[in-house]
Amino acid sequence: MSRPVELSQPFAQHSLEVSHVDSGDGVCVVTPAGEIDLASAPKLKSSLVELLDDGFRQFVLDLSAVRYLDSTGLGVLIAFSRRLTGDGQVVLAEAPESVLGLLELTGLDSQFPTYASVEEALGKVRGAGRAPVMPELCPDAEIVLGLAAAALPFAESSADELRRWVRILSDHGEAGRALQRVGLTDTSIATSALPGHARPDGAHAHAHSAARVEALAVAIATDREAATVSTVDLLLAVMSLYGDAFDQELHAHGTSSVELIDCLGSSPEPVG
Repeated sequence: MSRPVELSQPFAQHSLEVSHVDSGDGVCVVTPAGEIDLASAPKLKSSLVELLDDGFRQFVLDLSAVRYLDSTGLGVLIAFSRRLTGDGQVVLAEAPESVLGLLELTGLDSQFPTYASVEEALGKVRGAGRAPVMPELCPDAEIVLGLAAAALPFAESSADELRRWVRILSDHGEAGRALQRVGLTDTSIATSALPGHARPDGAHAHAHSAARVEALAVAIATDREAATVSTVDLLLAVMSLYGDAFDQELHAHGTSSVELIDCLGSSPEPVG
């Protein structure tokens, strides 16, 4: 599995400061400064929500002072974007190259427009309509992500993490029905026994994996112009992110990605 995209190694003392400037007409420039990770992302979220409650509708995020970013921060942006209505939108400005790489890797570059400067971003926000609407999670997809958040911290390896994703998906929605048709069920996929507590780095690892899967699933759903993210979108995201490891898991169960895709293709339009 790919490692989190980093701007640099995070400082031992996690810190994040969030400031903002009222640019008029409901537009706000928000400047997070420091590291955005599992520990600090809630501060960014609460700051954005507070500004939204204050009446701002359009947000330019100036990322020039961000020293470190993992996909937890992207998860905050995805969730916050779903709160926006009407002409509300989030755009990014002065994002470091590694942030741009993370956006491209997760497919979110099409969801969050990026600009070279705050001034350019403000000009585009004031002169353009609303950014693309972020599709909502369908109920089954929401359940899958919630279960993944609970289960992934206990994974002993990336392979075990993948199996946990497959076990959870096999019980939900159209993705579950397709997985069951090729012989992957909750009982057929072995994972490590759950210990009494998560491994030391488990919380960070699960946040990265779950956020990346959700981000890519959102991009997949957007590409097919869907109103919601389905379990099929999540399954396709898992297949993409785990790559060869997913193919090996299918092979171990006597099937292949081609057979799985055939099962998905023979199903009705995914709704869950």
